Amino acid sequence: MSIMDSAISTFNGIQHPKILRSLKKSRVRTEIMMYLYKIYPNSSYPSDISRHTKIDSTNVIGGLRGMGQRYDKANSLIEVELVEMINLDGTAYYRLSDNGKRWIETMELMKKDDVL
Repeated sequence: MSIMDSAISTFNGIQHPKILRSLKKSRVRTEIMMYLYKIYPNSSYPSDISRHTKIDSTNVIGGLRGMGQRYDKANSLIEVELVEMINLDGTAYYRLSDNGKRWIETMELMKKDDVL
């Protein structure tokens, strides 16, 4: 296991191989997370995320909550608790969770310290 894998799979003292797998397997999930980090603490809806990331809205939904075989629900951003869904008046909005925000900030600090 590389230093990066070791650092990423341990988050707040807890092993998170599921998070590592989710992000390494999908550029879509990573880009969604980075967009939601950029607008944090605001939330967004799938078509808006799609427009800003230039990712097809079907793929955005798959990355957020899973869809079929291509986007396994168990590895979705919601399932690994990096993103949370907020339901307002019957519309689903998505926001980076506190865990997701800490995850990104931890990775940024590691880049600055040349660990990654």
